[in-house]
Amino acid sequence: PLTVRRWEHGDSFFPLGMNNKKKLSDFFTDEKMSVPEKEDILILESAGEIVWVMGKRIDNRYRITPSTTRALVIELKIP
Repeated sequence: PLTVRRWEHGDSFFPLGMNNKKKLSDFFTDEKMSVPEKEDILILESAGEIVWVMGKRIDNRYRITPSTTRALVIELKIP
């Protein structure tokens, strides 16, 4: 099942294009996000793994590859 939640300190994921794990706090710093922006970030997770930092980046392990046969499209609408 997929779950949407707020990010938590200590969360990490594999940003698209990277094979190494990165802490979300470091990712936010690299993205030059302000504290209010960080507080609004939502996470899509499955079985305890981050699938998508919503509105920012998907996890490299969940990318579409040439062997992908099915994909779930989820759209985030920000007012």
